[in-house]
Amino acid sequence: MTQSPQKELEMLRHVKWTLSLALIALALFAVATEARAQTPEGTVITNTATATYTDANGNAYAPVSGSVSVTVGFKAGVTVTANTPSPSAASPSTADTMTFTVANVGNGTDSMTISDGISVAGVITVTGYRYGATTYASLAALNGALASVGIAQGGSIVIKVVFDVASGKGGVTTVYTLTSTSRRSPATSANASSTLTPITVYGVAVTPDGGQNVQRLPGNGYSFTFAVQNNGNGNDNLDVIATSPGSPVITVVSVNGVAGDSARISLGASASQNIVVVYNVANVAGGSTDTLTLLGRSVGQPATTDPGFMDLTVIKPNLTLTKAAYLDDGVTPVASGVAPGQVIRYRFTITNGGATSASTVQVTDALPAQVTYVSTSSSTGWTVVVVGQNVTANYTGTGGVLAASASATFELRVSIN
Repeated sequence: MTQSPQKELEMLRHVKWTLSLALIALALFAVATEARAQTPEGTVITNTATATYTDANGNAYAPVSGSVSVTVGFKAGVTVTANTPSPSAASPSTADTMTFTVANVGNGTDSMTISDGISVAGVITVTGYRYGATTYASLAALNGALASVGIAQGGSIVIKVVFDVASGKGGVTTVYTLTSTSRRSPATSANASSTLTPITVYGVAVTPDGGQNVQRLPGNGYSFTFAVQNNGNGNDNLDVIATSPGSPVITVVSVNGVAGDSARISLGASASQNIVVVYNVANVAGGSTDTLTLLGRSVGQPATTDPGFMDLTVIKPNLTLTKAAYLDDGVTPVASGVAPGQVIRYRFTITNGGATSASTVQVTDALPAQVTYVSTSSSTGWTVVVVGQNVTANYTGTGGVLAASASATFELRVSIN
């Protein structure tokens, strides 16, 4: 018999509804099966079936039964959980610990073998493995002890890993991984990791700190070297900034080869670098002072700074010229009473009262018309040329350099007209 389209649609909806219920039931069954605890190893599972029957005349007979038994075998299961140390370890530090819990989630008693790994070498060094009240110096020793430790189904053990952190490793991340492997079923294992980043400590030192008594003539292209050290426990970038706040004596030209008053360098923990600052000195009065400062500043922690500085004094030569008249004996001063035809001496004395030497020293003089040049006397260290009444004397002693606090003298003999 042919059914109507409406009837067929209702039947299709019923089939779909039934199928949906079946799928939901299967899903719930799977979840329930997963959540159910594993049957313990050694459990004997017995299944008995019973049959009843009658004969053709309806006579009942005694029921009959049949049984079958199976024994549950071993299935390994391991989980590992990690407790990352908090707060983070310092660098350097000793005897820090990480805690790991190893659980037996199999269905029977098991024992474990422990292994480990470190992702970045040189940050931490494992010094021991603590189980119970005993700290073992090596994994071999720990595993020897664990060989006789049976962990019941659902039980767990706690392993504490003792470690040291190396110096200079602030901010360097490493990952420590502990793996636990079933001894009864070595193909079954689990692991957990602790991520360790030692606390970064920032520090910078710049030297020297004054006391150099640097003396410079006005001029360009002078240089001074500072030492900058990273006193932190990890790598850091450092800004080095040169200033001269004292007076308009020093002008900074470059820092560490970079034009301007600043540069950036990168230093590892405890490393140092020489920084050359090039500067000019203005043509100001001798004795003027200024300070060249180099500030080191951590980029990782800008509040961490340290200045070094150099004290500078501007030096210049400072010449004075004195001229005196003597009788021709060169001993007796004369100021009056000279007669025509008499020979006297003019004595020229140059004194350098400055803080540095003077070069290219030259004395010029125009003799009065009332005298006539006769000769030069006591002129060691001088080259004297007289043309008519004009005298030019160039200092040539000590290489042509008149040292600070030194004097040089020459004399001219002249006749009174």
